[in-house]
Amino acid sequence: MKIPKVFHPILGILVGTILFLSAIGLLSVAFVGAVKCVEYAKPFFMEFLSDIHFKDWFPL
Repeated sequence: MKIPKVFHPILGILVGTILFLSAIGLLSVAFVGAVKCVEYAKPFFMEFLSDIHFKDWFPL
């Protein structure tokens, strides 16, 4: 089935809009996942930092 030339610009804008919105959705999901990972790891990382004694590593 051949698409008439009249619809080519409309289809181009439609495809571009769909790709743009899907990219925004994908980036949003990645950002939310990164924030959740940071929130999950924060207590462990803070405990790790409190256990490190820099005075023992660099006695002055």
